[in-house]
Amino acid sequence: MEKQTNLTILQLNDTHAYLEPHQEMFWEGGTTKYRRAGGFAKIAGYLKQLRHEKEDAVLALDCGDTFHGTYPAVASNGEVLVPALNALGLAARTAHWEFAYGPEQFKKLTQMLNYPMLAINVYEKATDKLAFEPYTLKEINGLKIGIIGIACNIVDKTMPPHFSEGIYFTLGNKELPDYIHKLKQEEKVDVIVLISHLGFPQNMKLLSEVQGVDVCLSSHTH
Repeated sequence: MEKQTNLTILQLNDTHAYLEPHQEMFWEGGTTKYRRAGGFAKIAGYLKQLRHEKEDAVLALDCGDTFHGTYPAVASNGEVLVPALNALGLAARTAHWEFAYGPEQFKKLTQMLNYPMLAINVYEKATDKLAFEPYTLKEINGLKIGIIGIACNIVDKTMPPHFSEGIYFTLGNKELPDYIHKLKQEEKVDVIVLISHLGFPQNMKLLSEVQGVDVCLSSHTH
């Protein structure tokens, strides 16, 4: 009899460096409602409780727009977020506004993190080599998980030039099938999770064109 493994997957996305609880707008019953929400201490507490309840069968992922958006973040070039993010036990991340500090500073931030930055669609202009790792592997309760990242592809197209100095972005649709094949055939993963900052409409189109993704966590569309 095949062993059944329960897995809870969560995504952190588009928090835009709001470290503290803040007023947030919600759509409820066709009208707008405002209430205090968020804050990294609250997120950390929720993750701790959930991991206890699920006996650590939890995969938590950072889908980007995490390092940029509030004064403490911008004033520190994103570095104020590092201790908070490292305390969450995240497995991987991808990115968008993180490039606002410039690619070199963002690479410095990723080196300070205890989880990897993933992108199959960000390349060094000088070498045409990937600027970040394309995927990572995680094993939870005997379940082998392949996590693939796609960064927001508009950084070098619609945003200030210094965001993409020395790098360029593709959509990721041409690269994705090869990584799915590699993870399934060579790494023998049980589940493929895609973390993508393309936005919901673009991700729906991507998934209609590329087969083999078991779970897609889409960000950018808040």
